[in-house]
Amino acid sequence: MVDSLSREQLGKLAEATDAARLALKQADLPDLLEALDGSAAASVPEGLLRDMEEVNTIGGTQHLREILQEMGELRHHVDADLAACQTALDEEAAADVAARSTYGDEWRVPQSSTLAKHLWEKLHSYRSTMSQAAESDSKVIQRMNENEAAFAALTPDAAASQLPRLQAPLVSTGPADPAVVVASLRRNMEALDQLSSERAGLEEALKELKAKDNILPKLMAAGSSNTDTLFDRELKKYDEIKADVARNVARNTELLSAITRDAQAFKAVFEVPAWRASCEAAAAGIKGALKTYKEVLDHLTEGLRFYMSLQDAVKQHQQQCSDYAYTRALQRDDLKQDLDRRRREQRESKAAAAQQLSYMSLNAAQPAGPAYPPHPQMQTPHVAAPPSGPQPPAYMSFGAPAVHQQPPQSHSGSGQYNQYGHQPQQEQQQYGGYHQPPPQQQYHHQQQGYPHYGGQLQVQQPYHGSYGGAPVGQQPSAPNPYGSSYGAPPPGQQGYSGYQPYQYP
Repeated sequence: MVDSLSREQLGKLAEATDAARLALKQADLPDLLEALDGSAAASVPEGLLRDMEEVNTIGGTQHLREILQEMGELRHHVDADLAACQTALDEEAAADVAARSTYGDEWRVPQSSTLAKHLWEKLHSYRSTMSQAAESDSKVIQRMNENEAAFAALTPDAAASQLPRLQAPLVSTGPADPAVVVASLRRNMEALDQLSSERAGLEEALKELKAKDNILPKLMAAGSSNTDTLFDRELKKYDEIKADVARNVARNTELLSAITRDAQAFKAVFEVPAWRASCEAAAAGIKGALKTYKEVLDHLTEGLRFYMSLQDAVKQHQQQCSDYAYTRALQRDDLKQDLDRRRREQRESKAAAAQQLSYMSLNAAQPAGPAYPPHPQMQTPHVAAPPSGPQPPAYMSFGAPAVHQQPPQSHSGSGQYNQYGHQPQQEQQQYGGYHQPPPQQQYHHQQQGYPHYGGQLQVQQPYHGSYGGAPVGQQPSAPNPYGSSYGAPPPGQQGYSGYQPYQYP
């Protein structure tokens, strides 16, 4: 029962409050009284005022400047990332050109201009997009600068200063006095405010009384026979509050009726509809400035989102360029090492071949024997002189046995042998009057450290006595036992006088 009573009384108070709020809104109160006092909020149209409040909530012109500054920072980062992309591609292309100039046809990897073509195209596309965005930004910035003063005036106070004020006419044409109407309206509005405060107090008192009311202990003490009497006695505590609520609600209804009459009279005396029309006409400029502000804000917000997405895309492209340049550098280093190794191996192979060829040429240019004079114990074959007297023809001597003349025992300083151990020309062998040249000398060198070879030398005759012989009547000269240059004594020195010719056994 207490709960239902409390809910009923609180509902009456809430209905009175809602009725007062609705009646004041329909009468444009207290906005008309505030407009008469010169308040900005009252003179500005409701929709326009709401839009300006939103503009001031986000920061107005300062908010546009902050967005523009953030766009500039993002643009700077995007330009830096694009420059890094171009630097990476340029350095890689320069390294490729340098490698090609160094290694020539051996550098068979694809050219950078071919492999990085799609990266360059994407880079140029981003730069073109940045150029278009810069043009759009410049237009938005120019528009913002042109309307900066109008944007700064998008405040309720600044807007109210541009609108006509609500004031009493100079000459009253109606039955009611404007001052009396205003005074009555103000008095009723103050009374309504007091009733609203009383309602708030009644609500609090009713809730507090209900919270303190605990009837359960009393019911336990009274028993079941006295419950009705107990309830009636306990409910009487709420009669005073119920009466206060009824008086407040009745007074609220009376005041709302009076305020409605006074509001109608006020609108008639002060020509409120005409004043509203003039405010709407004067607010056209403010509405245009507000519309321009919203458009600039939308453009800057869209530009901010554009630069944020572009920065992500450019960073991804920069990573691709860096990965491409790093991969190409690794491949280039590996190829350089391989080519350098091949070149080094080729140089070493050519050097080894040249060294071997030089060694072979040196061996070919040197004589077969040693370049020092022969040892005194070297054997020298005996050259037989042709017999004296007439010699048979050369064809008769074919197959004839070789005739050897026993050389006398020679000693050093003998007149029968020259200083190199050769016989004189007159002791050479002759055949039938024809001079036969001595056969080719055969030398048997005995190396030091080996035993002396004492066998008899075999001297072969040529097939025909005249092959390679000297002209008739001329004695052939004894050949140099050292050959043309092999074993010859050094220039300016005499032969070895102590040389002993070979002795036949």
